[in-house]
Amino acid sequence: MVCDRCISSVKDIFSSLEITPLSVELGEVKVNKIPSEKIIQELKRKLKDSGFELLHSDTPILVSKIKALLIELFSQDDIPEDFKLSSFLLDKFPYDYSHMSRVFSQHEKDTIEHYLIGLRVERAKELLSYKDQNVSEVAYRLGYASVAHFSRQFKSMVGISPSVYQNNPTKRISLKDL
Repeated sequence: MVCDRCISSVKDIFSSLEITPLSVELGEVKVNKIPSEKIIQELKRKLKDSGFELLHSDTPILVSKIKALLIELFSQDDIPEDFKLSSFLLDKFPYDYSHMSRVFSQHEKDTIEHYLIGLRVERAKELLSYKDQNVSEVAYRLGYASVAHFSRQFKSMVGISPSVYQNNPTKRISLKDL
C-alpha cells in the first residue's frame, strides 16, 4: 500500500469480509482475530484483484514498508541534495542499515540502492515529460548534486539522455509498480 487511497481500498476489502482491522497502515494491517482459512482465501483473492498481496512474514513486510516509504518520498516535490538513503531508512526503522539492505536484496533480487535509482529515473521521466523544467532543474529537484551524474544514471537506465527523452517522452512506469 503506497497511498491513502490504497489504505482506504484495503479497509473496504476487509470490511466486505466482516473483518475489523485494529489498524491499517502503509504495508501492514493488524487484526485482533485471525480469520478462518476460507475467509483468508477470499481475502487473498480480493486483495489480488485490487493489486495487493497478503504477506505473513515480517521480512517481506519490511521490504514493502521500505518500498512504500521510498515511493512516498519520490512522490513529493523536492528531494534534498544531501539525501542519504541509509540515514533516511535508519530514521524510519529500528534496524541496522546492513540488515535492511540484506533483507531487501534477498527478497527483491536487487539492492535498495538500485531500486532507489529506478524510482529516481521514473520520477525524472515524469517530470521531463511535463516539459516545464529543464534537465538541470529535474536533476536538482531529485536530489542529484551533479547534472552529469544524473544524466549518466538516466542514460544507463533508459538508453537515451534526459534531454533526448524530454523531446520525445516514451513509456513510463508508475512508481508503485517498481
